[in-house]
Amino acid sequence: MKRLTAATILTLAALWPAAHPASAQDSEITAADVVDRESLRDFVHAAIVYADEATTLAEYLAILEEFRVEGRWKHESVYIYIGVPDGTIIFHAANADIEGVNLWDFEDSNGVKYTQELVAAAAEGGGFVEYLFDNPAIEGDEETGSPKVGYAAPYSAFGQDVVVGSGFYPETPATAVTAESWGRLKGRL
Repeated sequence: MKRLTAATILTLAALWPAAHPASAQDSEITAADVVDRESLRDFVHAAIVYADEATTLAEYLAILEEFRVEGRWKHESVYIYIGVPDGTIIFHAANADIEGVNLWDFEDSNGVKYTQELVAAAAEGGGFVEYLFDNPAIEGDEETGSPKVGYAAPYSAFGQDVVVGSGFYPETPATAVTAESWGRLKGRL
């Protein structure tokens, strides 16, 4: 068997991020850094990597509590949520009142069943969903919602398959969702 030289090891180390993009993301990304799809995806995957550090249920629950605190994992309207594939929210950093609530049939003002779309995106290994949702920073959008981009990914915690996600409200014309929301269909165009 050949021995790996230092040059070979360095070359393999340099190629590792390209072959394994989840490990390439900035592990120090914060909720405040989320400004586009790429940073949103990296934020969700960084949360998964962080949650994966838990080796006991107590450690996992402590991490979830960190997700609730304004700072690295929660900033304004960017936060982490966790649900099960049937659409029930089991953790929501911004609104603990909806934990235990099944959101499967919830839809935006255009009829996009965003929970179903996010669960489907996670089932495919992770993906984006565009929909309309009440933006706490905008007064008067409670009925119609504002454009939002969500990202959901699969995860398994202590033998339970879950969906981990987050979202952001685009602020620039280049990233904004149009007034019509078509869920994941639009994201595939």
